[in-house]
Amino acid sequence: MKAVKLSGPKQLEPVDIEAPEPDGKHVIIKVSACGICGSDLHYWHSGLGMGGVPDLIMGHEFAGTVIDPGNRADLAAGDRVTALPLDPCGLCAACRAGHVNICLKALKRSIPGNNSAGAFAESLKLRPDMVRKLPDSINDVEAAMIEPTAVALHAVRAAGIGPGDSVMISGGGPIGLLCAAWAKISGAAYIALTEISAFRKSFASDNGDADEIFDPANPDFGSQIMKKTGGGFDAAIETSAADAGINLALMMLKPKGRLVLAGINAHTQAVLTIVAAAREITQKSVMAYLPEEFDTAIDYIKQNRINVEKLVTNTTDLAGLDTAFERLASGESEEIKIVCKTGI
Repeated sequence: MKAVKLSGPKQLEPVDIEAPEPDGKHVIIKVSACGICGSDLHYWHSGLGMGGVPDLIMGHEFAGTVIDPGNRADLAAGDRVTALPLDPCGLCAACRAGHVNICLKALKRSIPGNNSAGAFAESLKLRPDMVRKLPDSINDVEAAMIEPTAVALHAVRAAGIGPGDSVMISGGGPIGLLCAAWAKISGAAYIALTEISAFRKSFASDNGDADEIFDPANPDFGSQIMKKTGGGFDAAIETSAADAGINLALMMLKPKGRLVLAGINAHTQAVLTIVAAAREITQKSVMAYLPEEFDTAIDYIKQNRINVEKLVTNTTDLAGLDTAFERLASGESEEIKIVCKTGI
């Protein structure tokens, strides 16, 4: 089958590899669509997958149709499905406590698109209990957005956002925009999104759920926010993983405010801990999502309570993945989310 592997830093290589064979256990699907995630861009830059895995076939935000149902008696060939790209051990302290998204043995287990073969390929083998049937009302592109939608839901829940809260979201990429959507659903009274990109600011204004969009470089930003919020935000979700974004979020929070770090940065960062300490800010970090949150994302997309397709600004195919990654990494393209369509 055809696939695209990461063969080095910023190098994607079309390859022909053996298709997964039925084994009576795993579900095998024909991939229909797969989104390009921010973590994929991190892997692309380094040339290695999670834990330093070489020659990775990326892609963990996907949809497809069942080729072989494995041990899932409720599935049949041709069923449309997606899956959680998780492989919790079920035995470690985190798993036993119900935190399967942060399984302590994750690096040694098979996580599709991160340290084992993912969905930038024609077919994919999946852990059966992670597979979810798709409602007919969710198309393949929407299905490729379920995974990032669940990521954003997990972040919003970690921030404890509820009715009446004022919320700052740092970063206008897919996760930031989805966090704004979930914050609105959760009853936030005021949502401000900060973004430095002119295109992303305009896109968020036209297509997002934030009440206002701000350029954090504006010297009047701080004074404007303090007036609008009566002294700062109740909660902030930082999705950019940039030092400036984290520190700005800290400074814009009320005393006893809540900060959630939803972005990922592999490098040491300079954070103003004096601000966090002086205001007794509660800081949390988040990773992925729980299975229940993934299922909630499916349900809300099914009900049209959250519009994810509007965030997809372009599509490509396996042959165009290299160009798509270059566009997304350039910082100059007018893209929010690109989905790779395979076999459609």
